[in-house]
This record gives sequence, structure tokens and C-alpha cells, in this order.
Amino acid sequence: MKINSNSSTKHCAEIGNKLISLFQKYTIKEDHYYTDIFKKLLLITNELIDSINRGGVHNDRKEKDAIRDADVRAVFYEVMARCNRRPDENQKKALRIKKILDRFGIEITEYTYINESANINAMLVDLTAPELAEERASIPDLDKLLANLQSSQSDFELSNLEFIENTVDRKKTKSATALAKDLRDLINNELSVYLQSMAKAKPSQYKEFAGLLTTIIEDNNKSVADHLAAVKRKKEQIQAQTIQKE
Repeated sequence: MKINSNSSTKHCAEIGNKLISLFQKYTIKEDHYYTDIFKKLLLITNELIDSINRGGVHNDRKEKDAIRDADVRAVFYEVMARCNRRPDENQKKALRIKKILDRFGIEITEYTYINESANINAMLVDLTAPELAEERASIPDLDKLLANLQSSQSDFELSNLEFIENTVDRKKTKSATALAKDLRDLINNELSVYLQSMAKAKPSQYKEFAGLLTTIIEDNNKSVADHLAAVKRKKEQIQAQTIQKE
């Protein structure tokens, strides 16, 4: 009995976890080959689970970008609101702030992540210059809005760094698909064959584990077959509906 080659990476990880639990229950310390297989299975299963988890990790970079974009717009709108009032000393001060904003433009929110970060950081340096303290004070909440933008920019950069690091890690390691194949091959070509042979030679030690392994593989293969059949039925239904419409 062999694991169906159509088994997903998650199916293989589940089998690996079940077998690790069984290995811990059916310990045969004097069998070094058996122990070596367990060590390899444990290593590959853990690597496979890590790979699956890395692939499924939600990176909040997009959400962090949306927050900093909102903070950028808040700064622009607050300054524009102060500028679009009757001329007075506060309006003149606000216009000096607006002159800095105009050099960057609100369209920086549409730039690529890298370019937007560079522009926001440069804009924050210019806007928070000590010599502009009086101008900033003339615009209600501007200092708070700038602090919000500084915070959301830092949050985005941290999220972006995590995304880059995860991407590099994935390139350094085997894919989940390759690890799942390694695990299938180990179970199909080494563990299963060995247990079936030893179950005949030493049934008191190996037969029960061999039987459980067969059951695990059979259950998995049935699940895979049912899934493939369901996918096939769905595809046939869609094709039939398309023909009817034509």
C-alpha cells in the first residue's frame, strides 16, 4: 500500500504527524534502521509543516500601506483646509507648509512601495524641521497627524522587512511540494516496505504498527479519491451548464 501521488502537501503533513505519534508509541530502540527512518521522517515532516506555514502566513503589508496612505491624505487635507481660509497670519504660515507638501504631492500614495517610503521619509524630515515649529503650530492637530504618519510609516517598513525576509527564506529552502514528495517516497519506499517485511519476521513487535500504517494510507487515499471525484463532478457540471447556455 502506497500513498497516492495526488495527495496534497497538507495530506502528507497529516500522515507524517500521525506516524510520528505512532513511532513514539511503538519504540524499538534496538532496531537502528527503524530508528533512522523515524529520524528522517521527523525531520522531513517538520520541514514540510514549516514550509506550509510560511506559504500560508498572512503578510499585512497591504493593510499597513492603506493605513499610511490615509495618514498622508490626512496631513494634506488638514493643511489645505487651513490654507483655504481668509488671509491672515496663520494662513501665511500654513502656506509655507503647503509649499513643502507641493514638492511631494498627494500622489505619492500611488507610488511603488519603495518609492512611496522614500518620499514619505523625506517629507517627514522636511515637515518636522525645528525651524517650522511655529508654522506647524498654526495648523490644528498637524503635529499629531505627522506623528501618526511617522508611526504608520514605521509599521509599514517593519511589515515590508518581514515580507522580504520570508521571501528570502522560502528561496533558501525546499518547496512544500518537493518536501511532500520526499516524505511520500520515504514512507512508500522505505518505511512501508520495511514494516511489512518485519511484521512477518517479528509480528509481536512490528505487526500492529504495520497494520496501522496501512490503515492511515488507505484512509488518506480514500480522502484523496473522494476529493478528485468531487472536483471532476463539479467540472462536468460547469461544462454541461456551458453547453446548455450555448
